[in-house]
Amino acid sequence: MAVAVGAVFTGCVKNETVNGTVVSDSKIRFESPLVGSTTRAVPGEIASSTAYPEGESFKVWGWYHSGNYTTFGDADNGWANYMTDVSGNPLTVSKSGNSWVPAQDYYWPKTGKLTFAAYSPADAAGTLSHGAAGLKIADFVVAAVGAQYDLMYSDRAYNRTESVNNYAGQAENTYEGVDIVFHHALSSIVFRVGTDTDYSAADVDFKVKKIELSNIVNKGSFAENLTDATTTRDPAWTPSAEVADKVAYVPFDGSFAVPEDGTTYSEPSDAKDLLLLPQAFDDNATVTVTYTMETAASGEIEHQTVLKIKDYTSQWEPNKRYIYRIIFGLNKIYFAPVVEDWDDVTVSSDIEL
Repeated sequence: MAVAVGAVFTGCVKNETVNGTVVSDSKIRFESPLVGSTTRAVPGEIASSTAYPEGESFKVWGWYHSGNYTTFGDADNGWANYMTDVSGNPLTVSKSGNSWVPAQDYYWPKTGKLTFAAYSPADAAGTLSHGAAGLKIADFVVAAVGAQYDLMYSDRAYNRTESVNNYAGQAENTYEGVDIVFHHALSSIVFRVGTDTDYSAADVDFKVKKIELSNIVNKGSFAENLTDATTTRDPAWTPSAEVADKVAYVPFDGSFAVPEDGTTYSEPSDAKDLLLLPQAFDDNATVTVTYTMETAASGEIEHQTVLKIKDYTSQWEPNKRYIYRIIFGLNKIYFAPVVEDWDDVTVSSDIEL
């Protein structure tokens, strides 16, 4: 089927057939995809709001069935791959003009319906496949700091018969086409610093010098765990158990003056926000904070504190942002993690070091 589709659509015109399926002269197009959570984007994320950026590309599968979707691969419903390349791989979809389309034109069938699923970005690492339980990724490797990207997977768009705007009335979607809604597969990690009280008039200055995460698993496999024909899913990662796949990440290495008003929590200038593999933690997974405290009496003295991540967050989960607030004081330093579900779910309690 895949070979036939690729061959026929090279010069597809009205009323040509694909394995007996009559196609129309209406091209298959996609809307500007949405990211399915309210997100305040950090560098490396796909979304600056909820809209998909025009310079990015994603991969899409399309399956044909003669009637309404029943179950994935249902041969009795005429199931067949419809949108793949000549090797059977999903197609790359990019913005072209005022549409989101594959490089090669594909046309709607005159009878039957199509169901779609996608992942982003198109050049995501690992081996990606889609079956009854949704997307699976084998051997995904998180890129180095500064090169990380927002790995996402889409809802299935069931029973589509035409390129219509299924998000009518939403300003983010002015394109005609099949609706695609993405969800974040990774965890977002952010560090912010501040003080426990107002030291702006006091004779003390705090500076953060370095933040380093150690023994963080950077390789794993993903399963969407979708209940077939529904939107119910239980996305989960299986991190590698290999010691070689535990690495260090340094989101900040420099010198940043900590805000001292007792209410402001800022990311250090030039810090890198992280998009990392969801995982549970053992005693070896740590965050090391190097900082200085300076007074007129003591001068500048450097300190280093090592924290076990599991003492503050038992695990990272997909589609959640973990904001670690490092709170400095004269007598103690607090570590106060805040969890946002890219839909705002908060865990609040100050943790004394």
